[in-house]
Amino acid sequence: MDEPLPLDPLIALLPLDRAFTPAMARAVGVERASLDRMLHAGVVRRLLRGVYAASTAPDTPQVRAAAVALVVGREAIAVDRTAAWVHGVDLISSPAEGLPPVETLSAGRSARRTPVSGRQLTGHDVQRIGSLRLTSPLRTALDLGRLLPPDLALGAMDRLLATRSFTHVQLLAEVPRLAAQRGVGQLRTLAAQVDARSSCLAESTLRLRWHQANLPTAVPAMPACAGSRLVRLSLGVERRQFGAVLAHQVAGADLVALEGAGWRVVVLGEDRVLRGDPSLWTHHLEREFHQHLLAQTEAEAG
Repeated sequence: MDEPLPLDPLIALLPLDRAFTPAMARAVGVERASLDRMLHAGVVRRLLRGVYAASTAPDTPQVRAAAVALVVGREAIAVDRTAAWVHGVDLISSPAEGLPPVETLSAGRSARRTPVSGRQLTGHDVQRIGSLRLTSPLRTALDLGRLLPPDLALGAMDRLLATRSFTHVQLLAEVPRLAAQRGVGQLRTLAAQVDARSSCLAESTLRLRWHQANLPTAVPAMPACAGSRLVRLSLGVERRQFGAVLAHQVAGADLVALEGAGWRVVVLGEDRVLRGDPSLWTHHLEREFHQHLLAQTEAEAG
């Protein structure tokens, strides 16, 4: 049985700093089987369905925009989750989905596109990165805030605000002009809660559900004193020394130190927050808070 050709000479044929398709790889002598071997070996990565890049290629808006442009061409405008992805915000709603969708305003021949219609864009809603036209971070936040499920929508808006391409005041000011659009009621509710201090989708979801629960107003990304060091809590109520944190963001020694300083911190797994039953873990938060409050009250009375 013939041994497969070594990958190193083939890798040198591919562009190292930009996206490419299997057809582009084949044009320089890299067949699909070799491309699949490179993907399996980790020397190339899949950006979108049918679009690849070398593992050494930078993960920048320019590279992402070029990848989308290979799929949608020059006529379409990338919107929604595709635009968010180009702007650096990954919104994969489940591990099974794997790759970002390609959503555009114009219907095209490619089955990879998901055309989106019934939307009016003004001049400042659209920008260009390389050859790709796409909605601006602000317009993308407005659209995702009204079209995605609430948890994912708030996470998208938080992360887009964190790009510092627009301010919270600008976001709120733009909401009224979408009054006739689908989902604007949800957008109004979520826009008031957007906060760039959430570091990930799970923290945004945690904050949204916290606001809906029987809990006091918390500060996102609050530093809490644990002995000689500060520990970042996903959400914290300093007056009551109560908070919550994602499991991967805190060390066990810090939790012990916080407990010794009078804090009660609920640790939640990211997967539980994103995909678990929110009523179960929000009730757990409420129960922990009220038990902590009762203990504090009894200590103060004694």
